[in-house]
Amino acid sequence: MIILLDENGNLLDKLMKCLIVDDDPLICDLLEHFCSKISEIDSVTTTVSGFESVNLINNSSFDLIFLDYNLPDITGRDILDLNPNSAVIMVTSNKDFALDSYNYPKIVDFLAKPIDFPRFYKGFLKAKEFISASKKVTEKDARLFIKEGGKLVKIKLKEVAYFKSEANYIAIVFRNKKILTLMALKDLEPKLPDFFQRVHRSYIINLNMIDVIHTGAVEINKDHVPVSQRYSPELLRKIQLLN
Repeated sequence: MIILLDENGNLLDKLMKCLIVDDDPLICDLLEHFCSKISEIDSVTTTVSGFESVNLINNSSFDLIFLDYNLPDITGRDILDLNPNSAVIMVTSNKDFALDSYNYPKIVDFLAKPIDFPRFYKGFLKAKEFISASKKVTEKDARLFIKEGGKLVKIKLKEVAYFKSEANYIAIVFRNKKILTLMALKDLEPKLPDFFQRVHRSYIINLNMIDVIHTGAVEINKDHVPVSQRYSPELLRKIQLLN
């Protein structure tokens, strides 16, 4: 069992949680229906009240907010000034706000009413890209909870030198210790940040931990880790990107 968390304790591989703020119930229903068509979105909250949206933002965490600019009780600008930690898609026909939107880097798109699904989906893809890029900023401080015996142990991924497959287990190797957990490398690999690289059927290494690169191997903390010909080109490509 492995649980991957960011520095704030949030799941890095979780699905999206969305908030829809619009004083028109029909627009709320339409956007909620569009969200239901997207598998990456697993939670949608709607409100027709700007003030209620403030309470929701202050008391919960949303990945994406669909925000109407012209609300009767509070403006979309007022809500943006709260600096919600979310990607924002504005739902508005207010062209005057377009220039001011550059002051809010979390705004990824504008949806003009009436809204159709193709245009909605284009905006969602922009938000998805923004959210993914934001997560990569925190991945260097990602934590990993692994099952060791009858307990869950928290480790910092940036401190892991490499993962090694040992029969039905994975050895998690640090500079000065090793932990065994029951899991397969193929299940772990998709969950790891970009600074990890598969170099052999039995090894995934932390690129930041490499001391020496040999032909067909790398040296990490005086351990020689084999590099298969299959994985060598991608390893070299990532090493060049780090420089």
